[in-house]
Amino acid sequence: MNDANDFDSENCRIDNVSLYMETLKTRMIPDQYDVLAKAVHETAHLIAEGHQAGPVGDLSEFTPEVQREYATVLAILLTGRMDHRLVEMPGPDGSPGFAIVEASAADDPAKLQELREKHRRFVTEQQALYNELDGIARASGLSADD
Repeated sequence: MNDANDFDSENCRIDNVSLYMETLKTRMIPDQYDVLAKAVHETAHLIAEGHQAGPVGDLSEFTPEVQREYATVLAILLTGRMDHRLVEMPGPDGSPGFAIVEASAADDPAKLQELREKHRRFVTEQQALYNELDGIARASGLSADD
């Protein structure tokens, strides 16, 4: 830690995650809560060790509810703030999805629509890039997964 403010900030993040996890424990199905708690624990250790957070645990156990709560807890863990909101963020093909945004954006329909459009453009561009790279790989006799 560089100074007392960093220490206080880290303690605040941990306290806020603990508080939120306690509220989840009372309202989630116990098996789902256990999956979430394990993923949060593993993620916190990865971050503490300087690693990037990534998928942890058995992804088949990540129900939509667990995914939403994991994203919320991750936002709290990374920012220390609890004022984020979960919003629907469908993919370009209409597939279901969600995002964590600041409360002010979630409450502003125009801002939320702008975020959804940016997301749609980003995903569309990434898919086009993937398709192009996949075509190049196939033409060269490789698969995109090699």
